[in-house]
Amino acid sequence: MAAFVSSSILIVVAVSFWATFVFCLYAAPESPERETKALLQSGWWRREYLNSTTTTPCNLPGITCNLAGSITHISLHNNDLENKKLGRFLNRSSFPNLVGLDLAGAGLVGTIPPEIGSLSNLIHLDLSDNQLTGQLPLSLANLSQLELLDISYNEINSSIPSDLGSLNNLVSLNLSSNSLYGPIPSSIGQLINLTHFHIRRNQISGQLPSSLIKLTHLVEFDASYNKINGSIPLDIRNLKNLVSLSINGNQLDGPLPSTLCQLTKLTLLSVFSNHISGSIPSQIRNLTNLNYLDLGTNELIGQLPPTLGQLTNLSYLYLNSNLISGSIPLSIGQLVNLNYLYLNGNMLNGPLPATLGHLSNLRSLTIDSNYKINGSIPSDIGNLKNLIILGLENNQLTGPLPSSICSLTSLQFLHLSSNRLSGLLPSGIGNLKNLTRLQLGSNNLVGPIVLSLGGLESIEHIDLSSNHFNGSIPMEICNLSRLAFLDLSHNSIVGQIPSQLFNLKNLTTLNLAYNSLNGSVPFILFQFKSYALNLEGNKELCGNFTGLSSCFESIPPSTDHQGAVKEIEPHSHKIRNIIVPGSVILLSLLLVLLALFYKCWCKNKNRQLGEATTTKNGDIFSIWNYDGNIAYEDIIQATEDFDIKYCIGTGGYGSVYKSRLPNGKVVALKKLHTLEAEEPTLIKSFKNEVKTLTEIRHRNIVKLHGFCLHKRCMFLIYEYMERGSLFYVLNNDVEAVELDWRKRVNIIKGIANALCYMHHDCTPQIVHRDITTNNILLNSELEAVVSDFGTAKLLDPNSSTQSTILAGTRGYIAPELAYSIAITEKCDVYSFGVVALETLMGRHPKELLSTLSSSTTQSLLLIEVLDKRLPPPRSRLAVRDVVLISTIAFACLNANPKHRPTMESVSKQLLACRSTLAEHCFHEISIRQLMNPTSLTRLDHDQN
Repeated sequence: MAAFVSSSILIVVAVSFWATFVFCLYAAPESPERETKALLQSGWWRREYLNSTTTTPCNLPGITCNLAGSITHISLHNNDLENKKLGRFLNRSSFPNLVGLDLAGAGLVGTIPPEIGSLSNLIHLDLSDNQLTGQLPLSLANLSQLELLDISYNEINSSIPSDLGSLNNLVSLNLSSNSLYGPIPSSIGQLINLTHFHIRRNQISGQLPSSLIKLTHLVEFDASYNKINGSIPLDIRNLKNLVSLSINGNQLDGPLPSTLCQLTKLTLLSVFSNHISGSIPSQIRNLTNLNYLDLGTNELIGQLPPTLGQLTNLSYLYLNSNLISGSIPLSIGQLVNLNYLYLNGNMLNGPLPATLGHLSNLRSLTIDSNYKINGSIPSDIGNLKNLIILGLENNQLTGPLPSSICSLTSLQFLHLSSNRLSGLLPSGIGNLKNLTRLQLGSNNLVGPIVLSLGGLESIEHIDLSSNHFNGSIPMEICNLSRLAFLDLSHNSIVGQIPSQLFNLKNLTTLNLAYNSLNGSVPFILFQFKSYALNLEGNKELCGNFTGLSSCFESIPPSTDHQGAVKEIEPHSHKIRNIIVPGSVILLSLLLVLLALFYKCWCKNKNRQLGEATTTKNGDIFSIWNYDGNIAYEDIIQATEDFDIKYCIGTGGYGSVYKSRLPNGKVVALKKLHTLEAEEPTLIKSFKNEVKTLTEIRHRNIVKLHGFCLHKRCMFLIYEYMERGSLFYVLNNDVEAVELDWRKRVNIIKGIANALCYMHHDCTPQIVHRDITTNNILLNSELEAVVSDFGTAKLLDPNSSTQSTILAGTRGYIAPELAYSIAITEKCDVYSFGVVALETLMGRHPKELLSTLSSSTTQSLLLIEVLDKRLPPPRSRLAVRDVVLISTIAFACLNANPKHRPTMESVSKQLLACRSTLAEHCFHEISIRQLMNPTSLTRLDHDQN
């Protein structure tokens, strides 16, 4: 019997071999010729490739052929096809043996042609990350061999064809991020081999079809951010293999069914932002593999079940913004692997359980915005050594701030505002070296502001307002170089304002209102017009500032020397009566003469920068190369002679004004300060910016619309960028949250594209030399452009070295410039790496860069350094992009410039957007792995 079976197998193999041989023999002469014609029709390759006698289609990049020379795979994912279309050449007669078509991220536009449904041998079809429009063709249902269908991240606008249910071999179906509407067809239940089903971010409506429960092999189901209504079906328990369930951001109602708790393989359950009601079922204890649980922003009621503590694999627990009442169960302390805990926005009451101190792996604890949490902060909270975020604001917590908090050395956010905390500020608070935000406002804290506050070397935001602090402002605060926000208002602080406060270059908001400060406001304050400054309510403070009395009026005569005062005062009064009016007259005459001279000078002097415009109030582009006589009056009128109310920022050598010109266009004007216009180095820098920007054009480089380079009349006219600098957005909590992972990735890609253009497409090469988040501007759509080319350098291709003076901003300058002044494009590459990390982290990676070689830093997890104001990236695309950009950023930061990638290779990597890392490992990625290109994504380094 065995011999018979063996013989039968041999016969089948032999017959298959000869059948294949005969097929190849007859297919070979005809197929390549038709395929070559179809490839020519596509326009996806240069015609000379296809017309060459030595080149066959099988030699083209992205083409794979069988032994007979017939095309089996076309893989052009993430190639820039420059708005090419999917043509009707994609059909069975042209490609009879095509089994794989991967055009992900290829830049395709237009509709999906119905002819694609004739490729009956197709197994793999990936059209994701393009700009395809129109409807899903019904002919897709003819692809009976298809196992993977991915059309995500396009602009498809149709319903899901019910005929897709005939694709019985389909294993993975991804239709996410389109404009699909209508219900999920019940025929989906026929896809019995489906393991991955993704339809997130569409306009899908209706209820979850009952046929969905037939997909017993389903591992991942993501229908988040749609308009799905109804309740979660009880029979969802049939999906025994489900590992990830995301149905958040819909209109689901009804209770959380206890049958959901029978899906014991679940590692991710996300149902947030629906209308789920009822209580959390106690059976949730069965989901022991759960790593991520998000039930936030629903209408859940009742108490937290004690069984929640049995989910010991939980890393993320979001129960915020519900109607949960009662106290936090003691069992919560059993969740020893917890990284993030959010309970804010409920009706919890009672004291915080001491068992919170058992959560040794906790990264983030947020229980703010509840109604009735009372009691004190348990001292055991000091056991949470890995805590990064502690948010307990807007409660009724009492008692002192426990000194054990000062042992949480990983803490970055400490939010305890709007409670009833009392006592002194712990002196050990300076131990929190990683703290970036300290919010203790609206409590009952007393005593002086401790000197150790000056040890918070990473701090950016301090709010101690509305307490009972006394004493003076400690000088140690003036050493906090990264401080951007300081609010000490509504306290009892005395003494003078230290002038050293204004050495804090990053300070943008200073609120000292309603204290008992005295003396004069430091004169240096008035040089920082961009400050949001509040000094009101300090009755003994004087100075030339709104709401304050003049220091001259407020100085009383000395009681110890009354005689001297009486003798001197009349005399000084007479002198003042003579000097003051005389000075005013002389100053007025001088100003008139200067104005007349300036007007005549601007009228007659021509810098010969080009042809003058002939339209005074014409289009903004008519200002190009004007001589200062024609459009100048329009600029002066639009800005009211550069009035301070139009000023939107002050830079190193000028101010930036926002202005609407007579033709209605809004522009940004960068004007060189009058005194600085006489500095040769600044004039050179200004002209350098004009020279550079008039020679380059790129969508990610700021557009220069015009300029005036007359002496004492120097300004540049740019396109106006509504959202300001990337630095500003990252340092504004509200706007930073709006800047989600996808937008941040697009910003980094835009910067890379601009630098690639400057380094590789311009002749000669342009090196920017000052790539920082301050010099990246964002438009209304949060798209990035590179600006500020005052220090840019044109590289001479015939010179082996490019020496110049050092330029750039501290923290972004490549390390080799400490011992060499040879400028290469790799200096920009290093700065790009810093900016990329800063964009992902939400703050400058100063500490990370300074300790990059240490094993402690390299053992940090990527998720630990990402911006905590955003939830961790969840989608496959976001995870892939963040990992890839992090890997590229660390490669760009290589201390050896020769080992840094070129911006061309960076741009290609970002365009390809492929990471070899399995997404489920995202939470385990360390800095060490990101620095090792062999473990993740290998970059093509430039070794020259």
